Amino acid sequence: MNNIKAFLDSKMVPVIDRFSNNRYVKILMDSFMGISALTIGASFFTLARSLPLGEWYTNFLQSTGLYDVLNFPILITSDLISLYLILALGYFVAKSFGKKPINGVLIALGSFLMLTPFEMTASFPTETGEEISTLVSGVIPITNFGPQGIFLAMIVGIVATRIYVYFDNKGFKIKMPASVPENVTNMFETMIPASMVFIVFMLVRVACMHTEFGSAQELIYGLLQGPLQSIGGGYAGAFLYIFLGLVLWVFGIHGSMLLYVAMAPIANAMWAENMTAFASGLPAPHPEWLYMYFTNLGGSGSTLALVLLMAFLGKSEHFKTLGRVALPTSVFNINEPVIFGTPIVLNPVFALPFILAPSVNFLLTTLVNSMGFSVLTGAMQNNYYPIFALQALSTGSWTGVVWTIVLLAIDLLIYFPFFKMADLKKVKEEEVLALEEEEDDLL
Repeated sequence: MNNIKAFLDSKMVPVIDRFSNNRYVKILMDSFMGISALTIGASFFTLARSLPLGEWYTNFLQSTGLYDVLNFPILITSDLISLYLILALGYFVAKSFGKKPINGVLIALGSFLMLTPFEMTASFPTETGEEISTLVSGVIPITNFGPQGIFLAMIVGIVATRIYVYFDNKGFKIKMPASVPENVTNMFETMIPASMVFIVFMLVRVACMHTEFGSAQELIYGLLQGPLQSIGGGYAGAFLYIFLGLVLWVFGIHGSMLLYVAMAPIANAMWAENMTAFASGLPAPHPEWLYMYFTNLGGSGSTLALVLLMAFLGKSEHFKTLGRVALPTSVFNINEPVIFGTPIVLNPVFALPFILAPSVNFLLTTLVNSMGFSVLTGAMQNNYYPIFALQALSTGSWTGVVWTIVLLAIDLLIYFPFFKMADLKKVKEEEVLALEEEEDDLL
C-alpha cells in the first residue's frame, strides 16, 4: 500500500493536479456544477410528481391537470440543457480571462444560435389519411437545445468566447474617451470582436450545410457525441465511473469529483436523456447512470453499513464515538467524517470492502432492474435526500425501499469481518495506551 502511495505521489498526483487545475477543465467543471442547480431545482417538481402514494395520486394529478403543470419545469430543464450550458460556459470563460461575463454569455449564445438550423421536417395528414412530409422554415427543433447538443455547446461555448477574448486582447475594438459612460463604452468595444466571432461561426454553419450531416449539431453528434456515448455511456461506462472513483478515494484523491470532471459531458447527457424520457412518461433509457442512488449508500464506498457497525457493535471507543458522530450525516450520504476518521484512506483493511460493497450493489441493482422489481423512473434526485426517501423517490415505489434494505444487509455482511478485525486491533491499541497513561500517572 505504501509503495502504491509513493508511486501515486510521484507519478500520478502531479498529472492529476495539472489536469484538475487546467484552466479549461476548471471552466467546464464550474459550468456543469452551475447548471446542476437547475436539475436539482427541477428535482423538487419531480419529487412532487413521483411521490410513491399509489395509483390514486397519479390519477388525481392527471385529472386535475397538475401532472402537466409539474411536468413543465422538468421539460424546460432537460430539453434546454444545452442552452443553459452555453450560457454558463460563456460566463466562466470570459470571467477566467478577466473580461465582462455578460459579453461572454451573449457571444457564446449568439454563436450557438448561428449554428442552429431554423427549419425542421414536419408531417401532415392529407384528406385521404396519408401523411406528407415537408420542410418548415422559421422553426427551431427543440432537440438542438437538449442532451443531443451538449458536446456542441461545450465546443462553441469555449471556442467562441476564447476567440472574442483574443480579438479583444489584440485591440480590435472601438476605443471611447474616458468621459463616455461605461455601458456605452462596453457596447462599442464589444461590437467589432463580437462581429468577427459571428462571421467565423457563420462560415462554419455554411461549411456544415455542405456536409452529409447538414448542420453542426448533427455533425458533432454523429462524429463525436454519439460514438463517445455508445462507448462510455452504457453499463461499462457507468460502472467504470463508480469503480475508478472508489479506487482514487482509497489513495486520498477525491475520486468522485475528479471522475465527474472527466466524464461530465457523457454523464450529463445520460441524465438529461433520462429526465426527458421521464417527462414523456417513458422508461429511463440509461438507468445505469441512476444506480448511484443504490450504489453508494451513505456516501462513497457505501459506508452507511460501516457506520452502523461502528455505532452499535463497536468495542473500541474510537469506533463507537466515530459511528455515533457520523451516523446523522451518513443518513444524508455525507461520509467525509468516516473516510478520514476511520481512516479509510491508505487503510489496507478497509480498502477492499470500500470498493467491493458499491460494486456488488451496482451489479445486483442491474439484475433486479432488468427483472422489473425495482425500476428507476429516470427522474433526477438530490443525492442528499435521506436514505430510503431517496430510493423511494427514484423508483416511485415502495420497492426502492425494500431493495435498499436488502443492499444494506449485504453491505453489512461485506464490511463485518473487516470491521471486526480493525475494531479488535483498535481495542488493543487503546488498552496499551491506557496502561501507558497509568504508568505516567504513577511516575
